[in-house]
Amino acid sequence: MLWYKMWRESQIRFVISAVALLWMCGAVVVLRQQVRAHADEPMSYAHYIWSAVYKANVLDLYILLVIVLGLGGVLQERAQGTAGFTLSLPMSRWRLSAVRAAVGCAQVAILALLPALLIPLLSPFVGEAYPLPRALQFSVLWAGCGMVVFALTFFFSVVLPGAYSPAIASVAGLTACSMVARLPLFEHQPAFNLLETMHGERLSTIHGGASLATIAAPLPWLPLGVYALVALCLVGAASAVMARRDFS
Repeated sequence: MLWYKMWRESQIRFVISAVALLWMCGAVVVLRQQVRAHADEPMSYAHYIWSAVYKANVLDLYILLVIVLGLGGVLQERAQGTAGFTLSLPMSRWRLSAVRAAVGCAQVAILALLPALLIPLLSPFVGEAYPLPRALQFSVLWAGCGMVVFALTFFFSVVLPGAYSPAIASVAGLTACSMVARLPLFEHQPAFNLLETMHGERLSTIHGGASLATIAAPLPWLPLGVYALVALCLVGAASAVMARRDFS
C-alpha cells in the first residue's frame, strides 16, 4: 500500500517528465542537420549527440526534472491538509521516508535510461547510428549523479516549508557545489565536480573536431561511489529530521 501511495503521489510528475525528456531527445535527433549546419566547426553525429544531449540542453532538462521529482513530502502535505492521513499509516516515519526515497531514486534511474533507449533506436530512421553501449554508459552517469540531486531536493523538502523553497535551495546548492569544484584546491579532484562527471567529459576524448568515436576511459566508479554515499547520507538526514519533527 505504501509503495503504491508513493507511486501515485509522483505518478503525474514522472509521466510528464518522461514525455518531456523523450520529446527533447527526439527533437535533438530529428534536427541534427540544421544544428550541425550552423555549428562553428564540423562535428560528427556522435559529437553532436554528446554536445546537445549529454552536456547541455537535455542534461539541463534532466536535472530540473529530477529536482521536480524530489519535491513533496509530509511538510508540503501539511500545507495541503493531508499530512494527518500519511502520518496515521501503521508504519514508522523512517519507513515512510525510505519508501518515498526508493521510489524517487527508481524514477530518476528510469529517466536516465530513456535517452539511451531512444537515441540508438531513433538514429537509424534519420540515417545515423549511435551505439547503445556508449549511451548506457552516459545513463549510468546520469543516474548516479541524478540521485544526489534528488536526495538534495528530498532533504530540503523535509527541512524547508513552502512549495518552491526546496527547489530554489537545490538549484542554489548545485550552483555552490559547481563553484567550489572550480577552486584550485578541488579542480583536479573529479569527484567534487558533480556536473562534469554527469556530462561525461572525462569519459571520452574530444579534441577540436574529434568524432567521439571511441570510449577513452572506463566509468568513474570512485566518484559514483562517493555520490551514492552522499545521497544515502542526505536521505538518512532527511529521515532523521522527519522522525523528530512535530507536524501538528
